Amino acid sequence: MEIVNLAEENPIRFQISHETTYRYSGQVSFMPHRLVLRPRESHFERIETMQLTTNLNSVIHWYQDIYGNIIARAEFPDPGDELIIRSEFTILKRPYPNWAENDAALLGEEYPAYYPGIEEAASHLYRQSVYPHQVEAVRAWVRSLGILPVGGDRAPIFARLARHINEQVSYTRREEPGVQSPTRTLDLKTGSCRDTAVLMMEAGRCIGYATRFVSGYLESSASRVGRGSTHAWTEVYLPDRGWVGFDPSIGEPIGVGHIAVAVSHHPRGVMPVSGKFQGHGNSPLGMTISIQSIRL
Repeated sequence: MEIVNLAEENPIRFQISHETTYRYSGQVSFMPHRLVLRPRESHFERIETMQLTTNLNSVIHWYQDIYGNIIARAEFPDPGDELIIRSEFTILKRPYPNWAENDAALLGEEYPAYYPGIEEAASHLYRQSVYPHQVEAVRAWVRSLGILPVGGDRAPIFARLARHINEQVSYTRREEPGVQSPTRTLDLKTGSCRDTAVLMMEAGRCIGYATRFVSGYLESSASRVGRGSTHAWTEVYLPDRGWVGFDPSIGEPIGVGHIAVAVSHHPRGVMPVSGKFQGHGNSPLGMTISIQSIRL
């Protein structure tokens, strides 16, 4: 068995800082907060250092959720009129393989989707639509694209699907919480990265594939000057190569600049920071987020 040394395969190091600040009109008490800020590790990425800090005294407990994400539960014994949560990490990333070059058998996905043995049961949750009343409309849209091969044949279905979404849906940065439904995104022809990720996730499910929502970071010109934001894309489970990422907001498979933090069968499961406060007459004044990336 060959063990590959990640440090010998021309890896790239990224340093990411993510700071979230909440301000209030007066002293408030904080309930426990759920922090989804630690990147996922795999054969292609490894965390070298990570520091999670808060401006208030805090007690942090780490655990792993049902999706394999590493979650921090932060408890704040003292009140305050400002809460700052800062995550900073260095990650070593190895480029993802070019499947088309590595194996001619992996030039595309087999259609209809087939999950052998135990994978059929394990993939059930990831094949169930979040918007069941929109399945037929989304399926009709996918079929209209002409990307599905004849039964039993192979084709690069999801590379083409990501490209079609990118061509048909204009990117817009939405500050409102939550996501648009797939049909709303198709009707508006605009959406955030969260919206296009949900559209692609639901499109894959309506034709029988297991898909999941991914939240993380994308190195960009904005993130390099401290004006970055969290990013979202879609992963599709393909039996012959596992979970494969596609970013419909740029119309391409994911690259070395995509850093995954959390995955879920539902977009609500990957909020970076969530929690409650007790105001006693005081109210929130707003939230600011600063995300910066450095390629070392």
